Amino acid sequence: MADKIRVGVIGANPQGSWGTVAHLPALAALPEFEAVAVATNHRETAQETAGKFGVRHAFSDPRELAEHPEVDVVSVCVRVPAHAELVKVALEAGKHVYCEWPLAKNTSEALALSKAAEGGGVVHKIGLQARHSPVLERLRDLIEEGRIGRVLSCALNHSVDWMPVLPPGMTYLQDFSTGAHMLSIPGGHSIDALCWLLGEFGELSATVKTQIPEIDVAGTGEKFPRTSPDQVLVNGVLETAVVAGIRIQGAPSHGTGMVFEINGEKGDLVVKMAPGGRGIQMADLSLWETTGPGELTPVEIPGHYYGVPKAIRSGPPLNVGRSYLALAGAIRDGAPVPDFGTALNRHRTLDAVVQSAEQGRRLRPEKG
Repeated sequence: MADKIRVGVIGANPQGSWGTVAHLPALAALPEFEAVAVATNHRETAQETAGKFGVRHAFSDPRELAEHPEVDVVSVCVRVPAHAELVKVALEAGKHVYCEWPLAKNTSEALALSKAAEGGGVVHKIGLQARHSPVLERLRDLIEEGRIGRVLSCALNHSVDWMPVLPPGMTYLQDFSTGAHMLSIPGGHSIDALCWLLGEFGELSATVKTQIPEIDVAGTGEKFPRTSPDQVLVNGVLETAVVAGIRIQGAPSHGTGMVFEINGEKGDLVVKMAPGGRGIQMADLSLWETTGPGELTPVEIPGHYYGVPKAIRSGPPLNVGRSYLALAGAIRDGAPVPDFGTALNRHRTLDAVVQSAEQGRRLRPEKG
């Protein structure tokens, strides 16, 4: 392998795709990496992105990118329904893989990908970027250091603008069968962050409901049926005995942001996100602690928690950049990272949420 880890990004449309908003800016700022190839559906758009970011190779065929000898890592940043096919292409080419969350449309696909990756002899990284947030890493350390004593309970409330109006090409985000919807994206990232910080659900009870059954298709005057929930409530007890509650609310407005409150014997720690943030994994967060009745004081995040150049210390590139640094550690030193097995377990947690709501009973999420 070259001195720099060379990355090919599949899904780098110049018109604001996640690959161009988060991955390529992060890679450009990290001296450990070099983006050497991009792929989109059309060579023209791939060439436009390549020119903008100084990338050498542009493809319309993702297999050509994956098989290119200069590519060490394939990053899959396309829409969720295509994840399984493109991850398989990367694994067949013998390349390390970074796949955005959700790993697949459903748990069955995620299981197949996890098994294939485990037998492939490569590093496989899932894009659950909240685990790499400097604020959440600081929070985790404070909990482990006993800052608030034994954790008793937690509650995460996220009110998000879940897009009641969309252009025709984005309506798939309202279709449950695509695997890309409010429960899987803001819900999945929020649930994963909570579980990473405090422990997996030992048992849970859930309500999922669609309050807005159709959305407006921009510029057409048409309606599109929403088959995925826009209201999610989860409560239960973690394996660490912490009582946990999660509410993801798909507001028709801009929403009110997120508050994640963790209550301990000695005090409380609170994470906040301003209105308009689509997810805990991609928004700028702040950390607070209680210092008196009803009084919150900001908690400083020391510089070493960032570990990336100042150019990407905010917005989507921050956590993605830190995810790539973790990937580098896994490739070069065998350090553990959230992988496809991690993703499979989170898919199973979401299955338990849906099944609990459908069956009206408390469930234990499947693991392993």
